[in-house]
Amino acid sequence: MLERIEWIRGIGLLHDVDGKAFKLSKTQLFYADNGRGKSTLASVLRSVADGDSSQLVDRKTIDGSIAPDVCLAFGSGHKVTFSKGKWSESRPELLVFDAEFIEKNVHSGGVVSPGQRKNLLQFALGASAVKARASEEQATKESLEANAELTRVTAQLAGYHQGMLLLAFQKLAPSTESLTQPQIDNLRKRVRVAQNIDAVLKRPLPEEIQEPSFDLDALFKILKHSLNDVEENAEQKISAHIAQMCNPSIERWISEGQSFDNGSICPYCSQTTSDVDLVRAYRTHFNKEYEELKSNVSVLERGVQARTAETVIDKIAVAVANACASIALWAEDVQIVSPTFAIEQAKIDIGVVREALLSLVRDKLNSPLESIGSNDDKDNAQQQWNAMLMHIRNSNAQIQRAKILIDEFRGGLTTENVGAINQEILKLQLSVARGKNEVVELLASLADAKKRSQESDSKKKAARTTLNEQMATTLSTFQKTINQILQRFGASFSIEKMDANFRGGLRSEYGLSLRGVSITLDGTPKFATALSEGDKRTLAFAFFIASVNSDADLAKKLVVIDDPMCSLDVNRKSQTKEILRIISSRAEQLIVLAHDPFFIRDLKEAFSQKGMPPLEVLQLQHSMDGYSQLAKFNVEQECESSFFRHHRLLMEFCAGTAHDSRMVAKAIRPFLEGYLHRRFPGLVPRDLMFGGILAHIGTVPPTDPLNYALPLVEELKDINGYAGQFHHDTNPGTCETLPVIASELLTYSQRALALVYRGAV
Repeated sequence: MLERIEWIRGIGLLHDVDGKAFKLSKTQLFYADNGRGKSTLASVLRSVADGDSSQLVDRKTIDGSIAPDVCLAFGSGHKVTFSKGKWSESRPELLVFDAEFIEKNVHSGGVVSPGQRKNLLQFALGASAVKARASEEQATKESLEANAELTRVTAQLAGYHQGMLLLAFQKLAPSTESLTQPQIDNLRKRVRVAQNIDAVLKRPLPEEIQEPSFDLDALFKILKHSLNDVEENAEQKISAHIAQMCNPSIERWISEGQSFDNGSICPYCSQTTSDVDLVRAYRTHFNKEYEELKSNVSVLERGVQARTAETVIDKIAVAVANACASIALWAEDVQIVSPTFAIEQAKIDIGVVREALLSLVRDKLNSPLESIGSNDDKDNAQQQWNAMLMHIRNSNAQIQRAKILIDEFRGGLTTENVGAINQEILKLQLSVARGKNEVVELLASLADAKKRSQESDSKKKAARTTLNEQMATTLSTFQKTINQILQRFGASFSIEKMDANFRGGLRSEYGLSLRGVSITLDGTPKFATALSEGDKRTLAFAFFIASVNSDADLAKKLVVIDDPMCSLDVNRKSQTKEILRIISSRAEQLIVLAHDPFFIRDLKEAFSQKGMPPLEVLQLQHSMDGYSQLAKFNVEQECESSFFRHHRLLMEFCAGTAHDSRMVAKAIRPFLEGYLHRRFPGLVPRDLMFGGILAHIGTVPPTDPLNYALPLVEELKDINGYAGQFHHDTNPGTCETLPVIASELLTYSQRALALVYRGAV
């Protein structure tokens, strides 16, 4: 049960509704003027029922600053909230009838769409056919999967029997490639020759692989090159000295001064320099031969990496692949074994060369002045390099053999007309394909897929038959219930031929019978024009009520009705009240929203039980900035006539309730006038003012029932003399400014009430 609407914020006119103070009853009535948010409240309840947040996101308050936010308190105070675009949970026990229900399940204007028929069927079947529907859906899913597998296997087989039907391909005697390939090759050769010798001769020939080069002599020449007069740690000494001098130009100055150094005497101070470490370091640092050696050594590693990288082998592999591609163009005519290349072993061999040489190069980089690498090192590197080249030479040998075979074929070409050789080739090819393991497996899979497809189709048909039988029973009862409701409403139409089908998905079908004429939903006469708006609303309401009444779990459901009597005539309104009364007694909770206060009043009277407190009605009333707020609603006061309103004012004033004194004074005369009209219905002229009525009573003949009012005339005149002061028609100048004395007003109010209550003075 929905116990409280804690709050609704940022949704339509329900911008900041606080309903924590209002506990909802088992049967709860809501009143709202048109445009006060009644339908918005119904949408909130529908949204939590479906768990569909889009309904509320789309209704965000246009000029509001609050994000949509809802808190509903259900049984035992359990809170269900809507925040950040999501419900904390859904409450499917809520069954909501509103404009959206009609739009979704019945019709949109004058159109009944396939989607609405599908939704209506699901709504109509309810829980009664859940198991049957689940079985049918599962069987349909399995059937789709089996047929998809059948289609997939058939599609895979299509690549193996092109040019021949699958059934004929299955019956074909399987063969092996070893038996048929020589025949096929010979036939292809003849076909190729017959078609175009020139085209055959223009085919590219395989090219031999160019061997990569590596000048090991040059490499080892650099490795073995050394300078005896160069000091090992010259670089460090010079760098430390220059840093100590703190002058960026000092290195250039020292470099230029080397031209004056004779190796023994300082040109600046004539002192000996032969034993000075720093001077020797200068000679090394600025030695051109040393600089050249360092430059050569610095590029060794990059050169070795480039000439021994795995990409060298990859390029060779590409060249071998290109040769294979050229050879493949001749494979149909010449029996050629495609060349191979031991790429992995070649990469290992060249890697051995690379690691050996890089080790020597790194030693040279660490000690550039020393001779690195022995003759054995060079011989080993050459042997390993030759081992790598052997893989290329093996591939080239195979390419050379292929070229020889191709040349022999090219030299022996002759012209020939073969006729129907192509058909013979096709049959031989397909016989080979028929014998392949993958084809044998696919054909076995095809047989299995066909069996599964047949079994699943049978299962689907059986499940659909069961569902159809259950739907037929349910829909027959549903149609009968709907027509009973329509009959109670006095509708001039009824439902006929209610059924379901699987066209475009499971959906309902039904027709209308209007004054003996059958009307289809999308035929002529049209649904759009055959029924009035009230009839369409009645039809939708009948659909909803029929489903609710057939719900086995109705005692656990919360039924919400938004404007059930919209566009309904008096009889239909009366029947609606009775239907709602019955639902109220069966459902866990009934919530009715309406904009007609008299309908709300009648429902309150119908639902009230003797000895129980009267139902409390709530309303969505106008609040600040034009938004709406929840409040209590006095439906009796809203619906009372002017006579009862005037009576209430006088009675409450006499009882001590604070009221505007002038308003009470103005109520005395119409109250007495209303009394005379009700006591003597049809006898008091309605075109006379109160004074004229009293004068008329004095003129009636003795047989006129108005004679019974003669004893009251003097009292009525006296009271009217007081009350008339406050009416514009009798006291136009001062009626609004004349002071009202409370004690005097109380006296005349009591006299008026006493006269009416007693019927005598």
